[in-house]
Amino acid sequence: MFAYFKAIKCLTFIISLTFLVSCGDNGDGKVSKGHRDAIKQECRDTSDVKACGLEVRANFIDDGNDYVSLGELDKDQKRKVKMECVRSKKFGLEAYNNCLEDYKTAALDGTLFTNLVAKKPKSNIEKLESLTVRIDIIEKGKDDKIYFIGGGSGVIIDKKLVATNCHVALVALKKPDRAIVIKKIDKDDYAVANIYKKAEEYDICILKKVEDSEFKFEMNPVKKLTKFIKLKKGQYVRSLGTPGNLEGHTAQGEIQYLGTAGKSGRTKYGDYVIADDTKIIEHSARIAPGSSGGPLFDKNGNLIGLNTFGSEFWNFSVSADHIKDLLNK
Repeated sequence: MFAYFKAIKCLTFIISLTFLVSCGDNGDGKVSKGHRDAIKQECRDTSDVKACGLEVRANFIDDGNDYVSLGELDKDQKRKVKMECVRSKKFGLEAYNNCLEDYKTAALDGTLFTNLVAKKPKSNIEKLESLTVRIDIIEKGKDDKIYFIGGGSGVIIDKKLVATNCHVALVALKKPDRAIVIKKIDKDDYAVANIYKKAEEYDICILKKVEDSEFKFEMNPVKKLTKFIKLKKGQYVRSLGTPGNLEGHTAQGEIQYLGTAGKSGRTKYGDYVIADDTKIIEHSARIAPGSSGGPLFDKNGNLIGLNTFGSEFWNFSVSADHIKDLLNK
């Protein structure tokens, strides 16, 4: 009988909030006891706590958030993460959820007990390098010599796939004797790749590694693509790539502008034109020619965009949303 009334209660909740798919809400995880406590703290001074709680949850989902689940961690790791995030509950649901994400990342990286999450964001450069590739476009000449035509950077998004800019990759299609070569930033590992999918209107191309029994090229993909809607101005970012042939060049900065190409007036760079609805991120992490297609990471090493174009004062990236949309087509 108890289970029956519990099911009815859950069903009623679903009907009242059509955008939530279960009592656990929509997202990678579920509404844990800690999440519920954080919601209560956020609503503690309101006259209608229940209505406030529903509103907080709705806004949380509308802002592109997912409930962080600790299911991948062991018992000791879970206990440690929860202890570290107890204080963040008083600042509400999003603050608590962000804390869980930071410390979960530290647990998965093996630094939870040895190097707690710093107040000032830091990045594990070696790990981020393992997610990043250099892209070379080569051509076989009439003299049978191999010539470098151009290139850029890319980021590993799957065990066989790399995301980059189309203005980097499509150079390979202009002549039949050209090929795309990818190289790991942190190793002398090479592989040939072909264009797998493309969305030229957003300057997003996805490359697929060609299997070669002679060479091993194991690909370690980025764990998460962060939604554009979750980004905020002032947020920490890190760029990585091969500008000016400086392989593995990295810089840190912050997001300075979020919008679309049309609204910002940045629909054209060189001869390349992108769609008005392209989601773009302007940031202060230094990029230059050769950075194109390389990753822009957040403080947790999640991919938020591809560095695409810039100048002496401006650095623009295309949102990772367009990568996800292309993969789903």
